[in-house]
Amino acid sequence: MIDPSLTKIVIEGALGGSNKKSIRSCLTDMIGMTEDQADDLLNNLPFRKKPFFINYLKFYNLRITKKAKRIYYPFTQIYQYDQFLNDRECDELVTVANRITRKSSVSNPEGKTVFSEYRTSSTADMKCTDNKIVGWIDILIAKALGIKENLGETLQIQKYCAGEYYKEHHDYFNWNTDEHKTYTEWMGQRTWTFMVYLNDVEEGGETYFKHLGLKIKPKKGTAIFWNNLNPIGIPNKNTMHEAFPPISENKYVITKWWRSWSLID
Repeated sequence: MIDPSLTKIVIEGALGGSNKKSIRSCLTDMIGMTEDQADDLLNNLPFRKKPFFINYLKFYNLRITKKAKRIYYPFTQIYQYDQFLNDRECDELVTVANRITRKSSVSNPEGKTVFSEYRTSSTADMKCTDNKIVGWIDILIAKALGIKENLGETLQIQKYCAGEYYKEHHDYFNWNTDEHKTYTEWMGQRTWTFMVYLNDVEEGGETYFKHLGLKIKPKKGTAIFWNNLNPIGIPNKNTMHEAFPPISENKYVITKWWRSWSLID
């Protein structure tokens, strides 16, 4: 019989955006389950089936808070929300980041933990801290976007030491690829990205959207968020972005990605 506490951990991971292949590997390699036992657990979770139709237009027509200002570009939704978090909140999150971040990984068709010189920052899922600020920020972000909380991945925090970076990339998963199949089997495609700068950076550290010619300088407490898709769910290549390295100091951000359908209502 499968331990109910293990099932609960698996469910929490899946609801936070972990992919099925990654969880399966953890169950076999770390927990010691046989492949049949792992498959039995994963195939009998109380999750919804993938919807036959997903209305991506609703993600394009979210009721975004009026406190955010749209940075206007044709066919691309991107917003800036100054003072989304106050100094005290930002400082508390920076303290958390310095305690829990680990080397960042990159996505791959197998859904495993893979490191690359393409991304040299540090990252942590905020679910591994019991700090109450995390749940509160999740609610704040959902309200700012006008989106259901159960569509969100686990809040992440990133730390870039001087010289660290993340080269140009997009947050959506490319269609017709093994990577897309791996990461969208549960919860579907990524829709919105919501990012908050936790400190000012004097030089470097900008977020650069190459196809838009847009470079955003980190400002403490400021949120930047954008829709990764167009109104019918096609990935918007204009959202490709890059995290430039800070020159002489650390840079801290939190990021939350949102999906197209929920595993549990």
